[in-house]
Amino acid sequence: DLKQTDTSVLFRSLGRLPSASETNEDLKLLLWDYFQLRVSLQVLCNQWSKVDPEFKGLARTQIGVRILRQPIVENLFTFIASSNNNIKRITMLVDKLCSRYGQTIETSKGIFFTFPSVQTIAQDPEVEQTMKELGFGYRAKYYAKTVERLASLGDAYLENLRHVSVEIARAELMKLSGVGPKVADCVLLMSLDKADAVPVDTHIWQVAQKRYVGRLAGSGNNLEDMQLPPDKKEQIQKLARQLGSFKSPSTKAYELAQALIVTLFSPYAGWAQGMLFSDDLVDSIGLPSLA
Repeated sequence: DLKQTDTSVLFRSLGRLPSASETNEDLKLLLWDYFQLRVSLQVLCNQWSKVDPEFKGLARTQIGVRILRQPIVENLFTFIASSNNNIKRITMLVDKLCSRYGQTIETSKGIFFTFPSVQTIAQDPEVEQTMKELGFGYRAKYYAKTVERLASLGDAYLENLRHVSVEIARAELMKLSGVGPKVADCVLLMSLDKADAVPVDTHIWQVAQKRYVGRLAGSGNNLEDMQLPPDKKEQIQKLARQLGSFKSPSTKAYELAQALIVTLFSPYAGWAQGMLFSDDLVDSIGLPSLA
C-alpha cells in the first residue's frame, strides 16, 4: 500500500505469504528497485531538452512517468495477452490466471493472488485447455508453447537475458510463441534493464510523425538548436526523411521510428519514449496532466 505526500512516499505491507520473511528494509529496497529510483528523471530530462528543446514542456508535465522494473514472467505473460486487447480485459485475464495458478494472500483489503511461476503453470498437463477456459481464446496456445519452452530452458534463462545485448535478448524473446517485436521490446525495457529498447505502437508512430518527421526531415534550420555533433544531426535528418516516406505503420517503419528515438535519446531512449507516450495519451484521450 503506497501513499504519496508532498515530501515522500509512505509504504506498508498489507499481507504476505506465510513463507515470506521480508523486513521493512527489504520492502524499501524492493520498491527502490521496482521504481528504479537510482535513475534521476530530472537529469535525463535536462539531457533530452538539449537534444530536443521542445522536451522542456514534457519535463514539466510528465516528470512522474517512470519505467518500472517489473518481474520478467509477469510482464511477459501480461504483454502476450495485450495483442488486440484492451486494458480492462487484459486485467481480467491476468486476474484469472493468478487466481487459477497463484498462491493466496489474505489482507485487510481482501484476498489477492501471487503471479504464478512458469514451473507452477507447467505442472498443469492441460495448460492450453485451462487457458481457453479462463478466456484467453486463441492466445491459449501461445501460453502453452511458451510455458513448455521456458520450463525446459530453466529458471535462469530469462534472468540471463539481462546480461546480453539488446539484439540477442530481443531475438531470444521472439523465439517464444506470441512474442513479436513490440512485446519483446516492452519486456526488454520494463524487465530486462534494456533502457534503450523502444516499443513502437500506434501512439509512438504518431508521435514520431507529428513531433519529429515534419520538423526534422526538411532542409530548414530546425536542427540548429539540437546540441548534437553534425554527423548525428545528419543521421537524425536521414532517419526522419525515411520515416516520412511511410504513410502507415509497417515493419520497416517500426524500425525507423525506433532508430530515430534511440538516436535522439540514447542511452535512455526507452524512458524518453515513456514520457512521449504518456504525453500523447494526455492529448489524444484527455487524461489529466501530471503538472
